[in-house]
Amino acid sequence: MEMAAAHSSLADILHAISQGLLIPDIILLIAFAGYALFCIGSILVEFFTERRNFKAQMPRFLAALMGADEQDIPEVITESGLLNRQKIALLTVFDYRMLPGDALVALIRRTVDVEETRYDRITGRNNTAAKVAPMLGLMGTLIPLGPGVAALADANTEMLSSSLLVAFDTTVAGLVVAAVCLVVGKIRSNWYGDYLSSLDSAMATMLQKIENMREEGAITVQEPTDYAFMYEESIAKEKARGSKNSDAAAAAEMAEEVAAEAGMAGGAIELPGVQGGPLATTQAPGELATRIEPFGASVAGAASMMGEAAEAETAADEATKITFGQATEDIFGQADEVAEAAFEQADENDAEQAAEAAEDIADEAAEAVEAEQDAPASEE
Repeated sequence: MEMAAAHSSLADILHAISQGLLIPDIILLIAFAGYALFCIGSILVEFFTERRNFKAQMPRFLAALMGADEQDIPEVITESGLLNRQKIALLTVFDYRMLPGDALVALIRRTVDVEETRYDRITGRNNTAAKVAPMLGLMGTLIPLGPGVAALADANTEMLSSSLLVAFDTTVAGLVVAAVCLVVGKIRSNWYGDYLSSLDSAMATMLQKIENMREEGAITVQEPTDYAFMYEESIAKEKARGSKNSDAAAAAEMAEEVAAEAGMAGGAIELPGVQGGPLATTQAPGELATRIEPFGASVAGAASMMGEAAEAETAADEATKITFGQATEDIFGQADEVAEAAFEQADENDAEQAAEAAEDIADEAAEAVEAEQDAPASEE
Protein backbone atom coordinates (compact mmCIF):
# COMPACT_ATOMS: atom_id res chain seq x y z
CA MET A 1 0.00 0.00 0.00
CA GLU A 2 2.77 2.41 0.96
CA MET A 3 4.72 1.54 -2.18
CA ALA A 4 1.66 2.22 -4.33
CA ALA A 5 1.10 5.56 -2.59
CA ALA A 6 4.76 6.53 -3.05
CA HIS A 7 4.63 5.49 -6.69
CA SER A 8 1.50 7.54 -7.20
CA SER A 9 3.05 10.57 -5.54
CA LEU A 10 6.21 10.35 -7.65
CA ALA A 11 4.12 9.92 -10.79
CA ASP A 12 2.09 12.99 -9.91
CA ILE A 13 5.26 15.02 -9.39
CA LEU A 14 6.69 13.87 -12.72
CA HIS A 15 3.39 14.59 -14.45
CA ALA A 16 3.30 18.11 -12.96
CA ILE A 17 6.86 18.74 -14.12
CA SER A 18 6.20 17.53 -17.65
CA GLN A 19 2.99 19.52 -17.97
CA GLY A 20 4.74 22.58 -16.59
CA LEU A 21 7.32 22.33 -19.36
CA LEU A 22 4.71 22.70 -22.11
CA ILE A 23 4.41 26.50 -21.97
CA PRO A 24 8.21 27.09 -21.82
CA ASP A 25 8.58 24.64 -24.70
CA ILE A 26 6.07 26.56 -26.83
CA ILE A 27 7.73 29.88 -25.95
CA LEU A 28 11.14 28.51 -26.98
CA LEU A 29 9.68 27.20 -30.24
CA ILE A 30 8.24 30.62 -31.02
CA ALA A 31 11.65 32.17 -30.24
CA PHE A 32 13.37 29.68 -32.54
CA ALA A 33 10.82 30.42 -35.27
CA GLY A 34 11.74 34.09 -34.96
CA TYR A 35 15.40 33.15 -35.15
CA ALA A 36 14.72 31.16 -38.32
CA LEU A 37 13.18 34.24 -39.92
CA PHE A 38 16.20 36.24 -38.78
CA CYS A 39 18.49 33.67 -40.41
CA ILE A 40 16.66 34.03 -43.72
CA GLY A 41 16.94 37.82 -43.61
CA SER A 42 20.56 37.81 -42.47
CA ILE A 43 21.75 35.44 -45.18
CA LEU A 44 20.03 37.56 -47.83
CA VAL A 45 21.73 40.67 -46.46
CA GLU A 46 25.03 38.81 -46.29
CA PHE A 47 24.67 37.76 -49.91
CA PHE A 48 24.03 41.27 -51.20
CA THR A 49 26.59 43.03 -48.99
CA GLU A 50 29.37 40.43 -48.81
CA ARG A 51 29.11 37.33 -50.96
CA ARG A 52 28.22 39.22 -54.12
CA ASN A 53 31.32 41.40 -53.64
CA PHE A 54 33.66 38.40 -53.32
CA LYS A 55 35.13 38.46 -56.83
CA ALA A 56 38.74 37.54 -56.22
CA GLN A 57 40.52 35.61 -58.96
CA MET A 58 42.94 33.88 -56.63
CA PRO A 59 45.59 32.65 -59.12
CA ARG A 60 45.79 36.07 -60.72
CA PHE A 61 45.81 37.84 -57.36
CA LEU A 62 48.52 35.61 -55.90
CA ALA A 63 50.68 36.11 -58.99
CA ALA A 64 50.20 39.89 -58.77
CA LEU A 65 51.06 39.82 -55.06
CA MET A 66 54.30 37.90 -55.65
CA GLY A 67 55.34 40.22 -58.46
CA ALA A 68 54.49 43.53 -56.77
CA ASP A 69 57.01 45.94 -55.29
CA GLU A 70 56.78 46.87 -51.63
CA GLN A 71 55.00 50.16 -52.26
CA ASP A 72 52.52 48.51 -54.65
CA ILE A 73 51.42 45.67 -52.38
CA PRO A 74 48.69 47.67 -50.54
CA GLU A 75 47.11 48.66 -53.85
CA VAL A 76 47.21 45.05 -55.09
CA ILE A 77 45.44 43.94 -51.90
CA THR A 78 42.76 46.64 -51.89
CA GLU A 79 41.91 45.97 -55.56
CA SER A 80 41.97 42.17 -55.22
CA GLY A 81 38.22 41.54 -55.00
CA LEU A 82 38.56 39.90 -51.59
CA LEU A 83 36.22 40.72 -48.74
CA ASN A 84 37.00 43.82 -46.70
CA ARG A 85 37.82 41.72 -43.63
CA GLN A 86 40.29 39.68 -45.66
CA LYS A 87 41.89 42.79 -47.08
CA ILE A 88 42.29 44.24 -43.59
CA ALA A 89 43.85 40.99 -42.37
CA LEU A 90 46.38 40.97 -45.24
CA LEU A 91 47.16 44.66 -44.77
CA THR A 92 47.70 44.05 -41.05
CA VAL A 93 50.31 41.37 -41.80
CA PHE A 94 51.92 43.67 -44.35
CA ASP A 95 52.03 46.51 -41.81
CA TYR A 96 54.16 44.28 -39.53
CA ARG A 97 56.41 42.91 -42.27
CA MET A 98 59.52 43.92 -40.32
CA LEU A 99 58.84 41.25 -37.67
CA PRO A 100 61.11 38.18 -37.59
CA GLY A 101 59.89 35.00 -39.23
CA ASP A 102 58.45 33.22 -36.17
CA ALA A 103 56.64 36.31 -34.93
CA LEU A 104 55.19 36.92 -38.39
CA VAL A 105 53.96 33.33 -38.62
CA ALA A 106 52.33 33.69 -35.18
CA LEU A 107 50.61 36.89 -36.32
CA ILE A 108 49.29 35.17 -39.45
CA ARG A 109 48.06 32.19 -37.44
CA ARG A 110 46.34 34.50 -34.98
CA THR A 111 44.68 36.51 -37.76
CA VAL A 112 43.39 33.39 -39.51
CA ASP A 113 42.18 31.93 -36.19
CA VAL A 114 40.15 35.07 -35.51
CA GLU A 115 38.37 34.74 -38.86
CA GLU A 116 37.82 31.02 -38.40
CA THR A 117 36.42 31.54 -34.89
CA ARG A 118 34.03 34.18 -36.20
CA TYR A 119 32.73 31.88 -38.93
CA ASP A 120 32.44 28.93 -36.54
CA ARG A 121 30.43 31.05 -34.13
CA ILE A 122 27.95 32.07 -36.83
CA THR A 123 27.50 28.58 -38.27
CA GLY A 124 27.45 27.11 -34.76
CA ARG A 125 24.31 29.08 -33.94
CA ASN A 126 22.60 27.76 -37.06
CA ASN A 127 23.63 24.19 -36.34
CA THR A 128 22.52 24.43 -32.71
CA ALA A 129 19.10 25.71 -33.72
CA ALA A 130 18.82 22.94 -36.33
CA LYS A 131 19.46 20.32 -33.63
CA VAL A 132 17.51 21.81 -30.72
CA ALA A 133 14.34 22.78 -32.61
CA PRO A 134 13.29 19.16 -33.41
CA MET A 135 13.84 18.22 -29.75
CA LEU A 136 11.54 21.01 -28.65
CA GLY A 137 9.03 19.93 -31.29
CA LEU A 138 9.14 16.36 -29.99
CA MET A 139 8.64 17.56 -26.42
CA GLY A 140 5.72 19.67 -27.56
CA THR A 141 4.28 16.57 -29.22
CA LEU A 142 4.62 14.17 -26.29
CA ILE A 143 3.65 16.45 -23.40
CA PRO A 144 0.02 17.11 -24.46
CA LEU A 145 -0.52 13.50 -25.56
CA GLY A 146 -0.75 12.33 -21.93
CA PRO A 147 -3.80 14.46 -21.11
CA GLY A 148 -5.16 13.62 -24.58
CA VAL A 149 -5.05 9.88 -23.94
CA ALA A 150 -6.66 10.40 -20.53
CA ALA A 151 -9.38 12.48 -22.21
CA LEU A 152 -9.94 9.67 -24.71
CA ALA A 153 -10.65 7.27 -21.83
CA ASP A 154 -13.22 9.73 -20.53
CA ALA A 155 -14.73 10.26 -24.01
CA ASN A 156 -13.74 13.92 -23.84
CA THR A 157 -13.19 14.50 -27.54
CA GLU A 158 -12.83 18.28 -27.18
CA MET A 159 -9.81 17.96 -24.89
CA LEU A 160 -8.40 15.20 -27.08
CA SER A 161 -8.60 17.34 -30.23
CA SER A 162 -7.04 20.31 -28.42
CA SER A 163 -4.13 18.17 -27.21
CA LEU A 164 -3.54 16.71 -30.66
CA LEU A 165 -3.65 20.17 -32.22
CA VAL A 166 -0.91 21.41 -29.90
CA ALA A 167 1.12 18.26 -30.53
CA PHE A 168 0.97 18.60 -34.32
CA ASP A 169 1.65 22.34 -34.28
CA THR A 170 4.77 22.00 -32.17
CA THR A 171 6.05 19.17 -34.33
CA VAL A 172 5.62 21.16 -37.52
CA ALA A 173 7.18 24.28 -36.00
CA GLY A 174 10.22 22.35 -34.77
CA LEU A 175 10.77 20.66 -38.15
CA VAL A 176 10.39 23.91 -40.13
CA VAL A 177 12.85 25.75 -37.88
CA ALA A 178 15.31 22.86 -38.14
CA ALA A 179 15.03 22.75 -41.93
CA VAL A 180 15.56 26.51 -42.34
CA CYS A 181 18.54 26.64 -39.96
CA LEU A 182 20.06 23.52 -41.52
CA VAL A 183 19.89 24.96 -45.05
CA VAL A 184 21.20 28.36 -43.95
CA GLY A 185 24.00 26.72 -41.99
CA LYS A 186 24.98 24.57 -44.98
CA ILE A 187 25.06 27.57 -47.32
CA ARG A 188 27.15 29.56 -44.86
CA SER A 189 29.53 26.66 -44.30
CA ASN A 190 30.22 26.54 -48.04
CA TRP A 191 30.74 30.28 -48.21
CA TYR A 192 32.98 30.45 -45.17
CA GLY A 193 35.02 27.46 -46.32
CA ASP A 194 35.68 29.33 -49.56
CA TYR A 195 36.61 32.48 -47.64
CA LEU A 196 39.03 30.66 -45.32
CA SER A 197 40.63 28.78 -48.21
CA SER A 198 41.22 32.06 -50.04
CA LEU A 199 42.57 33.71 -46.90
CA ASP A 200 44.94 30.81 -46.18
CA SER A 201 46.41 30.88 -49.69
CA ALA A 202 46.71 34.67 -49.59
CA MET A 203 48.45 34.56 -46.19
CA ALA A 204 50.88 31.86 -47.36
CA THR A 205 51.72 33.94 -50.42
CA MET A 206 52.12 37.07 -48.31
CA LEU A 207 54.49 35.24 -45.95
CA GLN A 208 56.58 34.00 -48.87
CA LYS A 209 56.63 37.48 -50.40
CA ILE A 210 57.82 39.05 -47.15
CA GLU A 211 60.54 36.39 -46.78
CA ASN A 212 61.73 37.12 -50.31
CA MET A 213 61.75 40.84 -49.60
CA ARG A 214 63.74 40.23 -46.42
CA GLU A 215 66.34 38.17 -48.29
CA GLU A 216 66.63 40.85 -50.98
CA GLY A 217 66.84 43.64 -48.39
CA ALA A 218 63.76 45.28 -49.93
CA ILE A 219 61.97 45.95 -46.63
CA THR A 220 62.44 49.68 -46.15
CA VAL A 221 60.60 50.25 -42.85
CA GLN A 222 61.60 49.59 -39.28
CA GLU A 223 58.30 50.51 -37.63
CA PRO A 224 54.78 49.22 -38.34
CA THR A 225 52.87 51.07 -41.03
CA ASP A 226 49.14 51.84 -40.89
CA TYR A 227 47.70 50.67 -44.21
CA ALA A 228 45.10 48.50 -42.48
CA PHE A 229 43.96 51.38 -40.28
CA MET A 230 43.69 53.77 -43.25
CA TYR A 231 41.68 51.20 -45.21
CA GLU A 232 39.29 50.72 -42.28
CA GLU A 233 38.85 54.49 -42.07
CA SER A 234 38.11 54.72 -45.79
CA ILE A 235 35.42 52.02 -45.44
CA ALA A 236 33.83 53.86 -42.49
CA LYS A 237 33.83 57.17 -44.39
CA GLU A 238 32.32 55.55 -47.46
CA LYS A 239 29.50 54.05 -45.40
CA ALA A 240 28.83 57.38 -43.69
CA ARG A 241 28.86 59.18 -47.02
CA GLY A 242 26.46 56.65 -48.52
CA SER A 243 24.10 57.08 -45.57
CA LYS A 244 24.12 60.88 -45.92
CA ASN A 245 23.60 60.74 -49.67
CA SER A 246 20.69 58.33 -49.29
CA ASP A 247 19.09 60.67 -46.75
CA ALA A 248 19.53 63.62 -49.10
CA ALA A 249 18.13 61.66 -52.05
CA ALA A 250 15.10 60.58 -50.02
CA ALA A 251 14.44 64.14 -48.88
CA ALA A 252 14.82 65.47 -52.42
CA GLU A 253 12.44 62.82 -53.74
CA MET A 254 9.91 63.78 -51.09
CA ALA A 255 10.28 67.44 -52.10
CA GLU A 256 9.68 66.55 -55.75
CA GLU A 257 6.49 64.64 -54.93
CA VAL A 258 5.10 67.46 -52.80
CA ALA A 259 6.04 70.02 -55.43
CA ALA A 260 4.27 68.00 -58.10
CA GLU A 261 1.14 67.83 -55.96
CA ALA A 262 1.39 71.56 -55.31
CA GLY A 263 1.75 72.19 -59.04
CA MET A 264 -1.54 70.42 -59.67
CA ALA A 265 -3.23 72.60 -57.05
CA GLY A 266 -1.75 75.86 -58.36
CA GLY A 267 0.71 78.38 -56.95
CA ALA A 268 3.82 80.32 -57.88
CA ILE A 269 7.34 80.06 -56.48
CA GLU A 270 9.58 83.09 -56.08
CA LEU A 271 13.38 82.91 -56.22
CA PRO A 272 14.49 86.37 -55.13
CA GLY A 273 18.17 85.35 -55.30
CA VAL A 274 17.97 84.56 -59.06
CA GLN A 275 17.98 87.51 -61.43
CA GLY A 276 17.06 87.54 -65.10
CA GLY A 277 14.26 87.71 -67.57
CA PRO A 278 10.71 86.59 -66.93
CA LEU A 279 9.65 82.95 -67.20
CA ALA A 280 6.45 82.38 -69.18
CA THR A 281 4.02 79.68 -68.13
CA THR A 282 1.40 77.78 -70.02
CA GLN A 283 -2.21 78.66 -69.62
CA ALA A 284 -4.15 76.78 -66.94
CA PRO A 285 -7.66 75.56 -67.82
CA GLY A 286 -10.11 78.43 -67.53
CA GLU A 287 -7.43 80.91 -66.47
CA LEU A 288 -5.09 83.39 -68.15
CA ALA A 289 -1.40 82.66 -68.56
CA THR A 290 0.88 84.35 -66.00
CA ARG A 291 4.48 85.47 -65.96
CA ILE A 292 6.69 85.01 -62.91
CA GLU A 293 9.43 87.64 -62.95
CA PRO A 294 11.62 86.38 -60.03
CA PHE A 295 12.57 83.17 -61.85
CA GLY A 296 14.52 85.04 -64.47
CA ALA A 297 17.70 83.22 -65.44
CA SER A 298 17.99 79.70 -66.72
CA VAL A 299 18.23 76.71 -64.43
CA ALA A 300 21.87 76.20 -65.42
CA GLY A 301 22.72 79.75 -64.36
CA ALA A 302 20.88 79.32 -61.08
CA ALA A 303 22.67 76.03 -60.41
CA SER A 304 26.00 77.70 -61.09
CA MET A 305 25.23 80.22 -58.37
CA MET A 306 24.60 77.40 -55.92
CA GLY A 307 27.87 75.50 -56.20
CA GLU A 308 28.60 75.40 -52.50
CA ALA A 309 26.53 73.52 -49.91
CA ALA A 310 25.76 76.67 -47.93
CA GLU A 311 24.55 78.42 -51.08
CA ALA A 312 22.46 75.39 -51.96
CA GLU A 313 20.73 75.56 -48.61
CA THR A 314 20.14 79.29 -48.96
CA ALA A 315 18.72 78.88 -52.45
CA ALA A 316 16.48 76.06 -51.25
CA ASP A 317 15.18 78.28 -48.47
CA GLU A 318 14.53 81.08 -50.98
CA ALA A 319 12.70 78.63 -53.21
CA THR A 320 10.20 78.03 -50.46
CA LYS A 321 8.85 81.60 -50.54
CA ILE A 322 5.53 80.81 -52.14
CA THR A 323 2.92 83.20 -53.51
CA PHE A 324 -0.40 82.11 -54.88
CA GLY A 325 -1.57 82.87 -58.36
CA GLN A 326 -2.37 80.92 -61.48
CA ALA A 327 0.85 78.94 -62.03
CA THR A 328 0.99 75.49 -63.54
CA GLU A 329 3.15 72.41 -63.19
CA ASP A 330 5.86 74.02 -65.36
CA ILE A 331 6.76 76.44 -62.57
CA PHE A 332 7.10 73.69 -60.02
CA GLY A 333 9.16 71.68 -62.49
CA GLN A 334 11.59 74.63 -62.81
CA ALA A 335 11.80 74.89 -59.03
CA ASP A 336 12.50 71.17 -58.73
CA GLU A 337 15.31 71.38 -61.30
CA VAL A 338 16.90 74.27 -59.42
CA ALA A 339 16.80 72.33 -56.16
CA GLU A 340 18.15 69.15 -57.78
CA ALA A 341 21.01 71.02 -59.45
CA ALA A 342 21.90 72.62 -56.15
CA PHE A 343 21.92 69.29 -54.35
CA GLU A 344 24.05 67.68 -57.07
CA GLN A 345 26.70 70.40 -56.74
CA ALA A 346 26.63 70.38 -52.94
CA ASP A 347 29.68 69.03 -51.17
CA GLU A 348 29.28 65.41 -50.05
CA ASN A 349 30.12 66.27 -46.45
CA ASP A 350 27.21 68.69 -46.37
CA ALA A 351 24.62 66.25 -47.68
CA GLU A 352 22.72 66.48 -44.40
CA GLN A 353 22.25 70.22 -44.91
CA ALA A 354 20.95 69.56 -48.42
CA ALA A 355 18.54 67.00 -47.01
CA GLU A 356 17.27 69.46 -44.42
CA ALA A 357 16.79 72.09 -47.12
CA ALA A 358 14.82 69.62 -49.23
CA GLU A 359 12.62 68.78 -46.27
CA ASP A 360 11.95 72.48 -45.79
CA ILE A 361 10.84 72.69 -49.43
CA ALA A 362 8.45 69.81 -48.92
CA ASP A 363 6.97 71.23 -45.73
CA GLU A 364 6.40 74.74 -47.05
CA ALA A 365 5.08 73.48 -50.39
CA ALA A 366 2.57 71.32 -48.53
CA GLU A 367 1.48 74.33 -46.48
CA ALA A 368 1.08 76.28 -49.71
CA VAL A 369 -1.21 73.63 -51.15
CA GLU A 370 -3.36 73.65 -48.04
CA ALA A 371 -3.59 77.44 -48.09
CA GLU A 372 -4.51 77.44 -51.78
CA GLN A 373 -7.22 74.89 -51.19
CA ASP A 374 -8.62 76.88 -48.26
CA ALA A 375 -8.63 80.16 -50.20
CA PRO A 376 -11.80 79.50 -52.32
CA ALA A 377 -13.73 78.52 -49.21
CA SER A 378 -12.79 81.73 -47.45
CA GLU A 379 -13.74 83.83 -50.53
CA GLU A 380 -17.19 82.23 -50.64
